[in-house]
Amino acid sequence: MIYLQSQNISDIIEAYLKKILADSEQIEIRRSEIAKLFNCVPSQINYVINTRFTEQRGMSSIVSVAGAATFASLRFNS
Repeated sequence: MIYLQSQNISDIIEAYLKKILADSEQIEIRRSEIAKLFNCVPSQINYVINTRFTEQRGMSSIVSVAGAATFASLRFNS
């Protein structure tokens, strides 16, 4: 993965999730898997979801916990 100096990790994670979302109306992710991919803590993924995927930005997200795993469902609002 290429990291650009002008981008922070949150920008990079947001771009990655939006790229996946561009191919689908809705995606479901495992927070821990994305965190491993970007070598960060799962709470960083929460931060991106909670601040970048908001209704004000035309997005919606649902975060749910199943046992020890945390899942997030992201989609563009119609």
